[in-house]
Amino acid sequence: AADVGDEPLLLARVAPTVVARDRLAGAERAIAEGAGVIVMDDGLQNPALVKSVALVVLDGRRGAGNARVLPAGPLRLPLDTQLDRAHALLVIGDPSPTALDIVAAVRARGLPVVSGRLAPDPAAVAGLRGQRLLAYAGIGDPDKFFTMLAALRLRVEETVAFPDHHRYGGGDVARLLTAARERSLTLVTTEKDLCRMQGDPRLDRLAGLSLALPVGLVLDEPAALRRLLAERTGLRL
Repeated sequence: AADVGDEPLLLARVAPTVVARDRLAGAERAIAEGAGVIVMDDGLQNPALVKSVALVVLDGRRGAGNARVLPAGPLRLPLDTQLDRAHALLVIGDPSPTALDIVAAVRARGLPVVSGRLAPDPAAVAGLRGQRLLAYAGIGDPDKFFTMLAALRLRVEETVAFPDHHRYGGGDVARLLTAARERSLTLVTTEKDLCRMQGDPRLDRLAGLSLALPVGLVLDEPAALRRLLAERTGLRL
C-alpha cells in the first residue's frame, strides 16, 4: 500500500483502478479488463490519450495559488494551457476573488462552470461531537481540513500539519500519540492520511487510535454536469 499511494487506494473503493506511469499502457490495461469508460485522475497534461471530456478542478479557496508551474507553484501546466484543453471548470467551495477571476476567464471562453462543495459524513461528525480533538493532516492544504473542523463547531484543541503525501514514520507516531495522551485528546485525520498508513506495522497503533472524517463532493447542479458528460461521451447518464 505504501508504494501505491493514498489516492489510488481511495479510488479503488469506488471502481476498479489501474496504476500506471505510462497512461496509454494503463488505458490499454483497463480496456483489456473490460472497462467501457476510463476516468483519469490528473491526466490533463498527458497528451497520449484523447479525452472525450476534460474537467479542470479548482479549489475555490486557493484558486491557482501563485499561478506558477511546479516546482515554483502548484500547477502542472500553465493555467491558460489547461483551459485550452478543458471542456468545463469545476469549482469546489466558495470562490475567492482570485478564483472568481479564473471563473470569469473560463466563461469568457464559452466554457461551462459547475460548482460544488465538500460535505463531511454526518455520522462521522456526530461521532466527533463532544470530544477534545487533536487534528493532523499531510495533504496539499491541511488548513482546509482544520478549517472544516472548526466550521463544524468541533472542539479542536491542537492541530499538526505535515507536507502533502507525507509518509508517516516512528517519530510522527511518538509525537502524535504523546501529545494526545498527555492532553487526553482524540486523534482525527483525513481519509487519505489514514489510508496512507495501511500496510505499515509501525503505524498500526496510530491508525488504530485515529478517527477519519470522510468527505464527499456535493454538486450544486448535478444535472448540468450529467448533461455535459452525456453530450461529450454519448452515454446515457
